[in-house]
Amino acid sequence: MSQSSTTTEIPQEARDRARSLGWEEGLIEIAIEQGHSLQEIWQALRGGVDGVRARQFLSGGGFVRPDPWWMKVPTEWGIRARAADPALGLSIQDLMVGTYGDVPDVWTNRTEIARGSFPATVGEDMGYTIFDKAIVWADCCVPLYEIAIRDRWISATDLDWASLEPLPAEQEKAVCQLMTELSERAYLEGAILSGWLPAISYGYLELKLFLSTVIYDLARHAETFRKRALANGGGLGLQAPTDYSRTVAESRSFVELMATLFVQDSMLLTLYESGDLIAQNPLEREMYRLCARDRQRYMDYQVERMKHFLFKTPERREEQQLYLNRAEAKLVRDWNDPAVSEPLALLLAGDSRRMDEGHRRLRELRKHQVSAYLANLQRTTITRKTLNGRLQDILNA
Repeated sequence: MSQSSTTTEIPQEARDRARSLGWEEGLIEIAIEQGHSLQEIWQALRGGVDGVRARQFLSGGGFVRPDPWWMKVPTEWGIRARAADPALGLSIQDLMVGTYGDVPDVWTNRTEIARGSFPATVGEDMGYTIFDKAIVWADCCVPLYEIAIRDRWISATDLDWASLEPLPAEQEKAVCQLMTELSERAYLEGAILSGWLPAISYGYLELKLFLSTVIYDLARHAETFRKRALANGGGLGLQAPTDYSRTVAESRSFVELMATLFVQDSMLLTLYESGDLIAQNPLEREMYRLCARDRQRYMDYQVERMKHFLFKTPERREEQQLYLNRAEAKLVRDWNDPAVSEPLALLLAGDSRRMDEGHRRLRELRKHQVSAYLANLQRTTITRKTLNGRLQDILNA
């Protein structure tokens, strides 16, 4: 036996694999003695070269060429994905062809397998916990992903920060307090969604891609609001109330999370859409417009996801009412906090000497937010049975 065969350490895993393929004892050592590297031997073992072929090869010398078994997997072949709209290019919607477009109601594979590929004989559990399409899916996530990546904007350059001019101190403090709250809410929601994304199995790839854009949008919103607080001679204000945020963070399931977020997300969308009422300059108007556009995509997904979920699991309809009850109560508590209500009232009034008018306008804004929230719920086929009493009072005022 040569020096190389005695100094090369052969892993037990390689010996076990060789034995399972019918390699006789000592054949690995013979291969090493002939000058073959351990890497080449591994290629043969992983390629399924059996003992007979290994012995024949070593008798004649040369380089081990494993059988290209990976070419023989029974996936759908001959697919040509084409751009439906050449101007938009090849989209993920265009990849939904043949069996590759089949999104199963239940995805049973726990590995990192790409939907449409052929499973390996043995795979490791990757820790996914969400396998039901009804829990996460909405058909609109496919086109919304394409819109999201085309609608991306950059706060550093798409907003004219040089245009900011000094505001009266009380107005600047009100803006900065509002920016502090909005930045915190955007950051927290993005962080929580990021934590749930790995739980969704790979079978729902398109949904995972869309949620990735939502997380990115929320990060950009948090960044933008923080910039506005620090860019005009002000600074961050008081920490936002945390009752609602804790309720979001404590959600035990994706279904509970999305029902809880639905309330706040609808209200924030309406707030951003009303940005002209509270903006103090053109930069803020543009900031609210861009954030509203991002939030509208997210709201469209939330509406369609809830609608799909209720259609597939009608027995869970009443469960949603419980989550909405809790979320509404927490939201109203946040709204009543002076750090939330008074900055908005001041900005709506334009002057602290007109706070009565500011609070009147704030009640109108809140009424608009609640009405839009109920309309969004109606789109999901949910009618609120017991709307929070304080929200009902806002509608009745």
